[in-house]
Amino acid sequence: MRLRTRLLPLALLLLAACSSEGDDTPDAGTGVVEDLCNSREEALSNADCELKPGTPVERFLALTGDVKAGDEDWYSIRIPANANARTLVHVTGTYLASSTPVNLSVSVLEKDKSTSLVAKSDQHGAGAPQPVDIILPYGTPDTQLIVVVRDAPTNPARPNYDARNRYRLTVELLENPDTNEPNDVTPTPIALSAQGAVQVGNAQGYLATDNDVDRFNFPLTAGKIVYVRLTAPDQGFAPNYRLSYELLRPNGTDKESEGNVRPKVHPGVIATARKVQATLAGTWTLVVKGYRGTNDPVPAGDLRQPYTVEVRVVDEADANDQSSGNDAYAQAFARDLVGSPGTSTSFTGRLGYVGDQDWYALRLPAYAKPSVLRYRLVEVATTPRFDPLPVELGRLADRQVRVFTTVSTSITAENRATCTNDAAVCPRDVREFPDAPSLVQTYCNNKDAVLCLQSLREESDPARFPGLSNFQGALPVPTHTGTAAYHFVVQGGNGWADDRDYRLEVSWADDDAEEAAAYSGGVEQPRAKTLNDVGAGNLPAPGSATFEAKGALSYGHGRLRGNDRATGLGVRGPTDYDAVPSDTDTFQYQLPTLSAPEDAAWLVQWDVENLPDGGTPHGLALDLTFCDGNTTDGGTQTCTPVTTTSTGGALTLAYSSSVMRAWHTSASAPLSSYQALYQLEKTPTTTRVTVAPYACSCLERRFIKGGTLKVAVSATERTDYTPVGYTLRTAYGDYPRSYTAADGGSPTSCPAPSQDGGTWVGGCQFTR
Repeated sequence: MRLRTRLLPLALLLLAACSSEGDDTPDAGTGVVEDLCNSREEALSNADCELKPGTPVERFLALTGDVKAGDEDWYSIRIPANANARTLVHVTGTYLASSTPVNLSVSVLEKDKSTSLVAKSDQHGAGAPQPVDIILPYGTPDTQLIVVVRDAPTNPARPNYDARNRYRLTVELLENPDTNEPNDVTPTPIALSAQGAVQVGNAQGYLATDNDVDRFNFPLTAGKIVYVRLTAPDQGFAPNYRLSYELLRPNGTDKESEGNVRPKVHPGVIATARKVQATLAGTWTLVVKGYRGTNDPVPAGDLRQPYTVEVRVVDEADANDQSSGNDAYAQAFARDLVGSPGTSTSFTGRLGYVGDQDWYALRLPAYAKPSVLRYRLVEVATTPRFDPLPVELGRLADRQVRVFTTVSTSITAENRATCTNDAAVCPRDVREFPDAPSLVQTYCNNKDAVLCLQSLREESDPARFPGLSNFQGALPVPTHTGTAAYHFVVQGGNGWADDRDYRLEVSWADDDAEEAAAYSGGVEQPRAKTLNDVGAGNLPAPGSATFEAKGALSYGHGRLRGNDRATGLGVRGPTDYDAVPSDTDTFQYQLPTLSAPEDAAWLVQWDVENLPDGGTPHGLALDLTFCDGNTTDGGTQTCTPVTTTSTGGALTLAYSSSVMRAWHTSASAPLSSYQALYQLEKTPTTTRVTVAPYACSCLERRFIKGGTLKVAVSATERTDYTPVGYTLRTAYGDYPRSYTAADGGSPTSCPAPSQDGGTWVGGCQFTR
């Protein structure tokens, strides 16, 4: 039948090509279709159906006659007598045309088996066809393999064909470049040899075939740290697979570690460092393979991409871990500070392996005044014995510092609930860190003790926070009659270690005198002040105690605004946390009694001392609480706070350089009329902020009637923990006042009150 088909006249073949399906099918074709090699028997007996290594075969996937769909082409491959365990069979099938309805499928079977050794298809959909590439090890000499080519249709009941375009099928017999093969089951030993005080071993391999697995092993003794690194050098392309590994303990099944190269990354580097516990000494196994996710296909082999394995075995170099170890809360290396504030100490450690945690406990003696505990983590010049481990998120390093106080060593539901819910026992910052409740609860539920998280630092973008510049903090230490203990833990996150020394510096200092004097009964009290009058004038020059309030903001990373909360700024990284974000000083001003219409101008200015280099260590935020004199309190004389929104939002003053709409500016006013609400001035010794005349800052009639203004002063955008002082300068005066319009024209008056039937209306509406 095959010979007759070959001799058919061209006209008859053209007629056959135009089947009842007509030209509506893109594969109808106009050429001569030869339908060869249609069965296993033909593949094994017909010379035209034998694939010769290196000789491409081009055929149609179409039947002759009116019905062309459903064609299958069968071929054989003869394995030579010199085949061995490293012999590879490489089969490639592809359409050379830019489009075809056929989803080319290639299956490789043993001569007398019906189950495929490997089967792949090109599901290209509406796109251009892609090659089907199969590499499999087959070292059985003097045997034959079967290759079946067919369509893999989306709808199995409707196979496609192509009578216009030929596919090309090629086979090659290669030698596996991986000289360790076969080591899919029996590991290749990696010999370790001394290089000074380090034991080093190396190996190289290829994941040359589909779903290839390479195994290596090496001996380890207890107490050592093993560093294992896999590298796929850059060949100028992304290989067919993602390099991955598993590090198995001596029993050969339990994983000590695993990892994979991130998608489309080359060169690929993955590494780990692990400490060999006493129970895990023996022969460890390294399994190298292509990464396969839950829904990923079998990882394809790649003859072009070698990988290297480096094993380094080093001694434990952290003095604390050489002795009893300090990897847990109960094992914390403890130290006592003696005497009173003004003392300091430091701890030195090293993050030498994944999971290494260095715990330190610092105990402070009883002290009857509030104080401040400062800490900083700094790098120490060290010659490492291995490179820092790569981080899956792509960061260069990933260190963490956490500071805890102990709520209780008795782990009970009651103690956990107290830690979670009682902010007096365990404070939490929800304004600057909305996820604080869940973060705090994590450590309240700690398995070793009920812990309160006081501070957290995480390594961030080194361009924004060079040299661990955000790894510092200042924490409030309340008055305490017994010993107060603080636990510090330094560790690497995300599977990170660097084999470099660090130093944790801790100092204890008195809080500023103004704050210490404000304490009563162990609680900081508002500092009583009187708001004084400047009449039609301005604020007096600095130095007038009548109009000034002073203090220092000793602790906390300071408040951030807007996107800075997510990206970090100054001493605070994007995920850093302090339970108390800023020291807060509260001043309670007695407002004057004024005659109608009672509106008063409010003049506000503040200075923050500069650093020795002229820099500004932090800004200020003023949270304002006015008592509403228009609200009846039933004679209790309690303060009903004035809010600025229907949900009770606070009124806060904080410097911004932006031009914006003031409370008195009409919503229809053009943007060109907006001005900055604050003026910034750098003096030789201070950074000064003044609320601008355009802001029309004022005291409403209900404020004056309420009689009380509380100003809570806190730090913003902190860049340095050097203690500096601030001065708040404020007064009231005649209202309304005027400001110069943005176009520099004549002075414009702030809204003045007027009488309507004997009632004063309009005027100051500062909280609008």
